[in-house]
Amino acid sequence: MFSLLLLISLLLGILLVREYLRRRHAFAKDLPVAARIKEILGVDYGMIGLTDEQRFDILSRMFGKYDRFFQIWVGPTIVLGVSHPDLMQKVLAHTDCLQKAFFYDFVGFEHGVFSAKYDLWKGQRKALNPTFNLRILNSFVPIFVTCCQKLVGEMHQVKEGDTIDMFKYTSKCALEMVCGTTLGSDVLNRDGKDAFLKHLEDIFGFISRRMLGIHLYFDAVYKLTPSYRKEMYARKECVVFASKIVQEKKEAFRLTQKTGSTQVSNDSDERYEYKKPQIFIDQLFSMSDNSRAFTDEEILHNVFVMLVAGNDTSGLAVAHASLFLAMYQDIQEKVYPEIIEHFPTENTPVTAESLKLLVYTDMFIKEVLRHCPVAPSIARTNIKDIELDGINIPAGNIFTFNFWVLHRRKDVWGPKAYKFDPDNFLPERCRDRNPNAYMPFSTGARNCLGARYAMISVKVMLIYILRNFRLHTEIKHEDIKYKFGMTLKMSTQHSIQLEKRCKS
Repeated sequence: MFSLLLLISLLLGILLVREYLRRRHAFAKDLPVAARIKEILGVDYGMIGLTDEQRFDILSRMFGKYDRFFQIWVGPTIVLGVSHPDLMQKVLAHTDCLQKAFFYDFVGFEHGVFSAKYDLWKGQRKALNPTFNLRILNSFVPIFVTCCQKLVGEMHQVKEGDTIDMFKYTSKCALEMVCGTTLGSDVLNRDGKDAFLKHLEDIFGFISRRMLGIHLYFDAVYKLTPSYRKEMYARKECVVFASKIVQEKKEAFRLTQKTGSTQVSNDSDERYEYKKPQIFIDQLFSMSDNSRAFTDEEILHNVFVMLVAGNDTSGLAVAHASLFLAMYQDIQEKVYPEIIEHFPTENTPVTAESLKLLVYTDMFIKEVLRHCPVAPSIARTNIKDIELDGINIPAGNIFTFNFWVLHRRKDVWGPKAYKFDPDNFLPERCRDRNPNAYMPFSTGARNCLGARYAMISVKVMLIYILRNFRLHTEIKHEDIKYKFGMTLKMSTQHSIQLEKRCKS
């Protein structure tokens, strides 16, 4: 008798859950449904066991198939894939769609601006926006220059004709830049810096794979896996390394404030104050004193955000750019003369303003970011009901967007959308194009905070690389494969051969 009652209760529970889900998803009944890959009892488990390259290809094909938006089943719920540029803009810019989807919780560092919940993010973002204004970015340029001088010095040690993985060089340079602008250049000399970077990379690798491993969404299941133990170890090591630095910086800042000694030189005029680097962590400490108070935990988490985002964004962008220059020698021979025209020697001053003279180089970088957007896909949750394409979508639904596919839409970019062509960003072409078709740093209020930082650091790196080397590669554009992840990474190395340029 008990067994019968238990069975009836179980069946009743299943029916109630199915009815709840049917009503919850009723709004999407007329939306096209992405085909399930492998299914058991209504759960799509097709992403389990696939390589990161296969996952990237499957998601890209999904978004390429549907013109406006569609539904993807993830276990017992749906995710709304938004593919049309106008709909993407509407959702991403909507004030009720600024919450990140639940699987960003896997990132941790939840007290930082990247993965914070909406209420916390709103206050932090408002306070942090001024930390990346043009004056402060201009003050970072000398740090960028110093790091680039070190970069090309290391590249000159490579035997001519040897093949290098360009990302190893640009990633290190980008990390040194972001350490210098976030924590101060002295961090670069610390023991454990290389291990810290490796641990950060491991953490975000585990996170990316968990996002598409539906069975790993449950903490109880994930904690049983080797990945969990490795991730927790990497997180512990990162926190130990960074916490010590943050505490030291905090004590130094407090001492400076107490003594009134705010300068590192005897030059006390306003010109020095204007030009000296405005280190990010010092800005956080200043805010805690003067405006929005950042807790120690918020400061630590935001430092992590800047280190990871700055390193991956700039380092990857320059590695991708170098590879495209090496593949397309005709484009390299347009970018290089422009750089030499405006920045002929290391004695030529580099500023955020003078970088605007690189018109064709800017077009080239934009085309690189069209082909290789910083984050190939992102997801949001609506915190209130919204209307999209005439459909009322209840609060709590997940939207996902794929910029890699958006940037290859033939109805926007023409029949040669897959071709690499910097002329796509000529003024006359941009004038007639849908303004929502290009989102390399996302869009709306929750876009990439460091977009301008990235563009400036990328240009400075390219100036130094091309002024010293001609780049070659045997890789063909059509052979490039990408991996699913939070940032766009290739499945192979950025293999490049260096040819030293003759100094005139």
